[in-house]
Amino acid sequence: MEHKKESIIHIGFDDTDSLNGGCTTYLALAIIKNISNRCKFLDYPRLIRNNPNIPWKTRGNGSIGITIETERENIEFIKQEILKQIEKHHQKDENTNPGIVLIEGDIPKKVQEFAIQALVKNISIKEAEKLAEKFCLFYHSIGNGRGLIGGLAAVGNQLEPKKEDFTFELIAYRTEEFIGTKRKISEKSVYKMDQLLAPNVFNNIDSETNKVLIYPAGKDPVLFGLRGETPSVVLEAFSLVETEEPIDGYCIFRTNQGTDQHFKFADSLAENYGVFKGKIEVIEKPITIHGGHVFFKGQICDSGKEVDVAAFEPSKSFKKIINQLLSEDILMAYGGVKFKKEFKKHSIHLEKCELIFLSQHYIEEAPFCPQCSKRMTSDGYQKGYKCKKCGYKDKAMIKTQKVIERNLEKKLIIPPEQAQRHLVKPFRRYDMQMKTGFEMIEEWWKEYSKV
Repeated sequence: MEHKKESIIHIGFDDTDSLNGGCTTYLALAIIKNISNRCKFLDYPRLIRNNPNIPWKTRGNGSIGITIETERENIEFIKQEILKQIEKHHQKDENTNPGIVLIEGDIPKKVQEFAIQALVKNISIKEAEKLAEKFCLFYHSIGNGRGLIGGLAAVGNQLEPKKEDFTFELIAYRTEEFIGTKRKISEKSVYKMDQLLAPNVFNNIDSETNKVLIYPAGKDPVLFGLRGETPSVVLEAFSLVETEEPIDGYCIFRTNQGTDQHFKFADSLAENYGVFKGKIEVIEKPITIHGGHVFFKGQICDSGKEVDVAAFEPSKSFKKIINQLLSEDILMAYGGVKFKKEFKKHSIHLEKCELIFLSQHYIEEAPFCPQCSKRMTSDGYQKGYKCKKCGYKDKAMIKTQKVIERNLEKKLIIPPEQAQRHLVKPFRRYDMQMKTGFEMIEEWWKEYSKV
């Protein structure tokens, strides 16, 4: 079979960083820079956030997909360049297991289905290896091969306009000598940028604490990240943020962050490390445990299965609302699942929820005296009530019921921005229309000379 001169290649990779440093998106920029003269980029690099409940993820469980068009004679060079950059930039750590995949032409349906599963399930390395062996032009892994899962997921999750929601993030990187030091960013400029560009940028400022959220705290090379609806708006945001340290470069990513994509494909089965979406009825009033975390016992309406439901301390106002729930309330719950071996029970860790039914509860009180309107007291077992002020007695009087007033309403509730996971759709995005396409702007990536 004669191959066409031009070929479309899908590149996917993951698990190149660790808690001690490194960044998969920084590796993406290094690869883009070194293959840019041998190919045409058909899309922005895709930053795909997969199932956030996987316990061995580094931070946000993000993987990278890059789609290019190139002459077939360049494929070997591109492959070797990617391997060279992975070897150069990945963190040498026992918990870091990089994986790289290359798929040529149309993306197989099995790989697309695998990508959906990677959003909501716990997938085995063996399953990824079988898929890579069957469909990849080339694949490579280091360590146990876990990075193949994210690599295949990033290729299979194309975020096709009109079908899937997507956003953009511009990530700016630090020069090497500043990595590990405190980031020097003008927070005043971040507030100004957010005011000027809202609602087309999001999750820059926490709405409850006014805390700036654009930069991480770790030893990775990221200086800051700016999230928005279009490539142009994140580039404009970048021009408005002032720093007191040099910038090594930046890259714009197309991403599923802030889209709820994992909830689109979730179910109510409550599988360990899975993503949950389903109605839960409150069985017992919530309790607050050490650390400020709120828990309650609930029952999944679809299956009758009993679970624990949790809202954790960083969620602030969100957990305060959850703490007001009472038995027989019903909520549409969205979150992650963890199986507690010691209790032989699954727990749902809420990422957001919608209150859909609020039950009525009552407290019983002694009646008021019909003569002087004072609260009466019991006159003894089966003797009714008496009034201490005027002496009135009535054997037939019983306690009255008063509705418990709760400052709750049936609505969607989401934790404040600082407690939101990457995939959760923030309130600011709820009025946004589904995108029908996107444009490739000229300066979507740039590397500056080191200072």
